[in-house]
Amino acid sequence: MDQPAGTPKTDALEDALKAFLDPDTAGRGSIGWIFGDSSEPPAGIGTVAMLIASPATPHAHRSVLIQSLVHAIKTAETHPEPIHTYLAAHRGLVYRLVELMTERGPAPWRSRAVAELAARTGLTRAESTLLLAGLPVRNWDEHSFLSDEQMAILRITANEAKIGRMELLTLAYPDRIRLVDAAMPDDPATLWDQGPDVPQLSARWIETQGRRVPVREDLLAELATVMGFPTGILRTFAEPTPGDWLHTDGECSTVAGLISTTAPAGGEPFSDRHLPSAATGLAWLAYHLPAGDPIRANLGRVYELIRLRLRNPKLLIGTVRLDPKEAPTHHSPAVVAGIRLPTGQTCYHLRPAHITDPHDPALDVIPDHSPISIRLMLDPAFGRMITALESSGLPAGTYAQNAVLTAPHLVTQVADKFCLDAAAASLYLQMLALPDPTDANLRRWNNWDTTELADLGSALVRSGLLIEDTRTAAARRFFLPGPWMVRKFVPPFEAWKSSLYGFSPDQEPPYRWTLVSRPVAELFQAAAERILAGDTPNDFGVTMTNKP
Repeated sequence: MDQPAGTPKTDALEDALKAFLDPDTAGRGSIGWIFGDSSEPPAGIGTVAMLIASPATPHAHRSVLIQSLVHAIKTAETHPEPIHTYLAAHRGLVYRLVELMTERGPAPWRSRAVAELAARTGLTRAESTLLLAGLPVRNWDEHSFLSDEQMAILRITANEAKIGRMELLTLAYPDRIRLVDAAMPDDPATLWDQGPDVPQLSARWIETQGRRVPVREDLLAELATVMGFPTGILRTFAEPTPGDWLHTDGECSTVAGLISTTAPAGGEPFSDRHLPSAATGLAWLAYHLPAGDPIRANLGRVYELIRLRLRNPKLLIGTVRLDPKEAPTHHSPAVVAGIRLPTGQTCYHLRPAHITDPHDPALDVIPDHSPISIRLMLDPAFGRMITALESSGLPAGTYAQNAVLTAPHLVTQVADKFCLDAAAASLYLQMLALPDPTDANLRRWNNWDTTELADLGSALVRSGLLIEDTRTAAARRFFLPGPWMVRKFVPPFEAWKSSLYGFSPDQEPPYRWTLVSRPVAELFQAAAERILAGDTPNDFGVTMTNKP
């Protein structure tokens, strides 16, 4: 008999199975049998069993799952319907599971299984961990979806869990059940003695989702600080493949003022859903990755593919609703007027195939991320930045931010001008030109240890070229004299540098999530020219925050 909605037991059971119940459908899907719902063909006994045995499952959830599972099995023993036939076929598994839980408690967590699943499927360690734990991913809006105790058991950090959940929440609800079902061994005792059935789960994942391109966990964590779904971007950039969105032009139509993009010839079409993340990811990776990195080696091709997709005449980007008095006065084939809404507003979109100039007024019609991304992709300076990746000649593992390698002639000029040795002159040039000379970045770029950086920075402080300070979100101890700028979407930095990135201190940055949109060598050159001409930073102002 169906359990009435809203009862404490039903509410607790729904909470325990939240990752497997689609909130946008009326029923409870193939796992509805545990609620007494027989409207869909049953599945998920393995999923419930995995959750019960998982050491990461909260005690309250485990208790209600055991009670409900045993109740369902006992009910099946006296009913001949197909759903009960399915349950009765798993009677032995369920009773053996309950015995093991009573005798031995939750199954031990096995990190070895996580490593094996990641190796077989290309999943990250975080994704593999959450799958083997029974998908405790909850909802999109539940940010603290794992407790400190659960993370300690699973040996995963909050940031790792967050990144892993981003991808797993995109799985269709039926696929979630099929995947966790596959991890459950035929003999429940195997969970305690050997662990989940990783080969079977791996095969199910590859069958339903395909094998993933492996990506570095540390790179994922860093990129996640500027974008929501870094895993998909990294995997696509690491291995661009025909049929993916980098290779596939779509056809756009509008429905109720919203853009719908399809690919009649197959594949995943490039759309305004991909553009902001693709442009942001490309700029971030082009600046941050060292020479010799395999993803860095692909960025030139990625750049060309994105620009090729933007030339698709059937592509529409962005949506804005404008009153008649706000209608664009700039008439261009790049601005597409869509439907007129009952409110009297008209929907406008951009057709990027008609935009070739990053300063095209059409890009000002729609105030969101997509036009900003188009402007970046058309910016000649950004094109030079991408080209420079292939022609830098830097040794593998080194960074363009190391001025000794990228601009040795400028280091010499700065050293002569300020009576510095080469290392101190290089550090000063980095502090002048780069937006993010954090202590960690400087050690990484220059292969310095903490003592070397401290000694060099202190020498520049004594010379009056730098100051030492503590500032929120700066992650560094040394700064240029002068005002400190705080702007949305980018890290705070010294106002003296703003012109290097294409804007004045009273303006907003031209791009979001990145300040660097031209070759690092050009930044060094521009900064050196200013200070050699006498335009050195001075302590003449205060912190400059976002304009209201």
